[in-house]
This record gives sequence, structure tokens and C-alpha cells, in this order.
Amino acid sequence: FRTLQRRMAGTRGGAVNPLEPLLAKYRTIQGEITKLQTGASQATTQVCENELVLKELELLEEDAQVFKLIGPVLVKQELVEVKSNVNKRIEYIKADATRIERSLKAKNDEQNTVKEQIQALQKGK
Repeated sequence: FRTLQRRMAGTRGGAVNPLEPLLAKYRTIQGEITKLQTGASQATTQVCENELVLKELELLEEDAQVFKLIGPVLVKQELVEVKSNVNKRIEYIKADATRIERSLKAKNDEQNTVKEQIQALQKGK
């Protein structure tokens, strides 16, 4: 069976095009960049939403009753605790957005490197 594979490989025209693996890698990186951009966009939206919630909470008086929906039940919470939770959530989302931006920059750099390799091979032909 291996001899047959070798013979068939020889009849296909010889060596594999060196561009193919690089093009496949480029496409893979492109997909990863798209996923990261989606994640960054979602993080930005979440930060905006939570900052809006925080602004609304700032408008409340200190003795206002605040409820949190947990499943089908409204649970009473202290305003100070709610503000603290929202602030922590904003910090967490911003940290996640920063991580995503670093990953995005690294993937863009990797994509540029592969792109340069592809261009070098194309010029060499």
C-alpha cells in the first residue's frame, strides 16, 4: 500500500506547493483574529452596559431598595453591595478586554509574518 502511495505521489507532479501550508496557516490565523475581534467587541459592549447600570445606581438615594433577579426570584440587596459588585464586574471585563487586545495584537503580528513569508515565496517564483 505504501509503495502505491509513493507511486501515486510521484505521478501527481512531484513536490507539494510550498505556499499551501502558509496559506492554510494564514486562513487559520484570520479565523482566530475574527473570533478575538468579536470577543473584544462583546467586552466593550459589556463595559458600556455596566457603566450605564453604575450611573443609574448613583442616581439612587442611599436608603433605596435594590433587587437582583436570580432565576425567577427578586432578591433584595444593599445598594453599597450592588455598586461594589458592578464596579468589580467592570474591572474584570476591562482586564479581559486588555487580555483580548494583547492576543489580537500578537495574532496580527503573526499574520503579518506569514504574509511576508507568502510574498517572499511568490517573488521567488
